[in-house]
Amino acid sequence: MTTDEFINTVVALQPAMHSVARRYLHDECAADAVQDTLVSLWRKRRRLRRMDNVRAYCLMAVRNRCIDMLRASHNTERLEAATTDSLSDEGMEEALEAERRFAKLEQALATLSPQQQRLVRMRYVEQLGSRDIARITGLSESNVDTIMSRIYAELRLRLGKNFTTGTE
Repeated sequence: MTTDEFINTVVALQPAMHSVARRYLHDECAADAVQDTLVSLWRKRRRLRRMDNVRAYCLMAVRNRCIDMLRASHNTERLEAATTDSLSDEGMEEALEAERRFAKLEQALATLSPQQQRLVRMRYVEQLGSRDIARITGLSESNVDTIMSRIYAELRLRLGKNFTTGTE
C-alpha cells in the first residue's frame, strides 16, 4: 500500500477510530490509542492491501489497542466492560456517523482549488504553522492566514455551521 493509498484508506478512518477509542477510554488517552494504532497499521500497510474489509480491521485494531492500554493501567473495571462489550449498536452508530461527517468533509475539500487543498493539507496533514507554509509556498504569512480564513468560511458554508456536532 502506497503512502497515498494509506492516507486515503486508513487515515480517512481516523474519525471513526477515534469514536471507538473514546467509547473504551472515555476520552482518556483516546487520541494516543488512535495514533498508536495508525503507527501499527502503517507498519502493516503491505498486508492491508490484501484485506477484504480494511475498515473493520482498523476499527478492531483500535479497539484492541484500547484494551491493551486498559490492561497496562490495571483498570479491571473498564477492561471487563471493554472485553465483554464488542462494538455495540450505539458505538458502531457513533463510528458510522463520524465516518459520514468525514465523507462530507472530504467532498467539501474536493471543491476547493488546488492551492487551497495544498494549504489545508500542509496545515492539517503535515501540521505546519503559517510561518512554515509561507516559507514553502512563497506567500506572506498574513496571506496564508487570510487564505486559510477564506477556506474556513467556504467550508462552513458547504458543511453547515453545526458540522462538528453532527447536526445541521
